[in-house]
Amino acid sequence: MTSAFLSLIGALVVALGVFVLRANPLSTTHLYFAAFTMSLSIWLFGIAAWCYETFAELGLRVAFAGASLIAPTFLGLTRTFPSHLHEGAWRWLAGPLFVGGMFSILSLTTPLVAYDAAVSASGLHRRAGPLYPAFAVFFITTFAAATTIFFQRWWNARGHARAQLQYLGVAILVPGAAAITTNLILPVITGRSTYSWLGPFFTGLLVALVAHAVIRHRLMDLRLVIHKSLTLVIAVVLSILPVAAIVLVMFWPPLSYHLDPHELIPMVAAVFAVTILVTPIRREAERFLDKYLYRAQADFKRTVREASELLTRVLDLRTVVRFVSDTIARSTEAEGIAVYLIGDSGWEVALSERRHEGAKFQALMTAPPSIVDWLKNNRRYLIQDEPVARRDFKADTSLQDALSRLDWGLVLPLLSEATLIGFIAVGPKRSGDPFYPHDLDLLMTLANQAGIAVKNAQLYTEVVLANEYVENIVATIESGVVAVNPAGRVTMFNRAAERLTALRAEAIRSESVSGLPEVLGTLLRTTLEDGQARTAPEIALHAGSTTRPVICTTSPLRDPGGAILGAVAVFSDLTPLKELEAERQRVERLAYFEVLASSIAHEIKNPVVAIKTFTQLIPRRLHDHAFLENFSRVVSREIERMERLVERFRRLSRPASPTQHRLDVRQPLSEAVEFLKPAFEEKGLTLRVTPTPVACFVLGDEGELESLFINLLMNAHEATPRGGSVELELTASERAVVVEVADSGPGIPPERLRQLFDPFFTTKARGSGLGLTISAGIAARHRAKLRASNRPAGGALFTVEFPAATTVEATTTRVNTGG
Repeated sequence: MTSAFLSLIGALVVALGVFVLRANPLSTTHLYFAAFTMSLSIWLFGIAAWCYETFAELGLRVAFAGASLIAPTFLGLTRTFPSHLHEGAWRWLAGPLFVGGMFSILSLTTPLVAYDAAVSASGLHRRAGPLYPAFAVFFITTFAAATTIFFQRWWNARGHARAQLQYLGVAILVPGAAAITTNLILPVITGRSTYSWLGPFFTGLLVALVAHAVIRHRLMDLRLVIHKSLTLVIAVVLSILPVAAIVLVMFWPPLSYHLDPHELIPMVAAVFAVTILVTPIRREAERFLDKYLYRAQADFKRTVREASELLTRVLDLRTVVRFVSDTIARSTEAEGIAVYLIGDSGWEVALSERRHEGAKFQALMTAPPSIVDWLKNNRRYLIQDEPVARRDFKADTSLQDALSRLDWGLVLPLLSEATLIGFIAVGPKRSGDPFYPHDLDLLMTLANQAGIAVKNAQLYTEVVLANEYVENIVATIESGVVAVNPAGRVTMFNRAAERLTALRAEAIRSESVSGLPEVLGTLLRTTLEDGQARTAPEIALHAGSTTRPVICTTSPLRDPGGAILGAVAVFSDLTPLKELEAERQRVERLAYFEVLASSIAHEIKNPVVAIKTFTQLIPRRLHDHAFLENFSRVVSREIERMERLVERFRRLSRPASPTQHRLDVRQPLSEAVEFLKPAFEEKGLTLRVTPTPVACFVLGDEGELESLFINLLMNAHEATPRGGSVELELTASERAVVVEVADSGPGIPPERLRQLFDPFFTTKARGSGLGLTISAGIAARHRAKLRASNRPAGGALFTVEFPAATTVEATTTRVNTGG
């Protein structure tokens, strides 16, 4: 029985060595481990043969031959493991390997190490040869040196390498210390090999610990795949063992002969009880084995339900990606997982994770183009070991190479509206199992939900960033911004709006527009009702005890379908502009009065000089009748000239306060034309009038408007040479009434256009330079714009643009021009 067990353990050791060597035949570490296990198996098979008296001597020699190689091969393993710490010190290993080889040859061919093997009831026996002490010293010193090197490497290593050394050290040193004690130290001390049969059984512990390290911790980057059917068989065997044990006890002859009939009843009841427990025991054993082998047992319905609940309520992209990756990794016990999303710079990794230190799973910063192109074209999952024919594409070595190089077992597309927006790379299962159809169903369901959730999270992120961007812009501008929703509740209220309205954003936000100043609330409410944009050029905004002029514009907010989503009001304080305008006007008045004073002095000087000259001549020519008549005529003329000048000054500086009412501008225009018609005919000028059949209503004074048109027509009359023409055109629109007077004269020099409406500026030989200034004043009192320009065809063009009078305006308005 002992020999059979030892042979079985030896076979397991051989299988372990072959498994390690086949995993990577080119690795020095794997080669030394295979040599180490082969030495152990030779030693085991030798002791198994020693247990048979017929093969005792042969078994003894084989056992010592294998034992001679155990220590040097272990030393080689410690020098090359882990592989990335390999020091390549062949000179350190050549000596021990040579000595071990010599002891192995001598053990097989001569009795110098051990001889005279025997088997008795007390155990195994042999005689020590003359080289046995040297063999013992060599083995112990070599094994101690290997152990010392091993501990040094373990002390200096960190992370994954330290863990690997720890697993291998426990697997070799613990059984090795026990075997050395029973098979070397005790025989040296006692001179007998009584317990030599016990040492080889510790090798079974070595096999078990190495297998555990390979399965649970990927020792030497090995993967041991145990099929699902095998775990089921093991679970069934474990569940049947209690029943088999009880039945064996019941029918074991030494015991069954001593059982009374009444004692058999509890035994039978125990069999039935244990039989009932077979199914629960099998289920628990299977669950334990699956957990031990990292074989996940995902609950499809619960996983999908939990994913649906979270993915439908979470809008943070990082949370969504983390949840999806954790759920997939937990459902598959994959070695690694990575999530790639399309970004501004291409396909970038959003999250990557290795599930354990020994995993070969890799996640590049940018996704391999071959995988991205395949997913775009096929929009389905991609499995590494799936046959090429099922992928519906020609053999693509770059795709296969990418999957193998990165150790991606499965790639799941993330789709939104049939468009690839990302994908999830899943590493191989830690259990080594393939991805079964039920796994793919679950993972594709999660991927489909994740695609929608990721797209929603991306859109939400874009909206949040856009809102933050808009809020930052709105918060920094000087204009007040107020936005309301369709229900008329305030949704945005920036700092400038707080300053202009004296309201706090925290207090007014989410409140009705009725809480806003009345002018703002009315404009916003009206825009919400009719959906029309409107501008209030100047309104009085009351903010506590302060009232300031503002310009306010309201606009509706609409969705792509045209439905009103709210309204926004933008209003700016006109106070600085008013102050700037007042300062500008003050400066202009000062400059104006400087020019006016100079011009008055110039205009009055001429008649005063004439009168003074005649006055000085009176004493000497008092009796000259002709002189007196001439004096009377000149003085009267010059005094009238000064009176006219003073009258014009009076009208310019203190204009009348006419009563303005709604009138048809065609009436004063036709009267002006009728008044100047003889003058045009006398000079031989053609006056072309282009009237409009539609009434053109403005607010104004008919007398002043007639004076304005007479001035413009007279100015054109004087500027047009004999035989020329003057054109008068009247047009009207909903907002304005425009009168244009064009002549065919020489036009206005471009450098004089800016001075044209200044007082006393004239291009005429005998003009006063006040006509156009007075005309500009009349236009300003009627809120009209008077502009001068040159026509491309030649001649000057004067344009007066009046605001049209609407039917809702008062028919009579008193205009305060100051005074």
